Amino acid sequence: MAEPLRVPVSEHISIARLHGEACFRCGAVAWTLYAAGHITLPGRARVWPVVVCEDHRDQGEPNVS
Repeated sequence: MAEPLRVPVSEHISIARLHGEACFRCGAVAWTLYAAGHITLPGRARVWPVVVCEDHRDQGEPNVS
């Protein structure tokens, strides 16, 4: 598995985004979601699988909008 991406995120990020239950970029839950890779949060060891919606599928690495 590739090295997880370390993403600077707001402390207000939805836990649904970190659990792969909502688009990591926009928070959408009503769309088909696609695997987008894995991230770790700064200062943490846990690896989170993240997903994105169709609108954000081809926009590269996950990033919070």
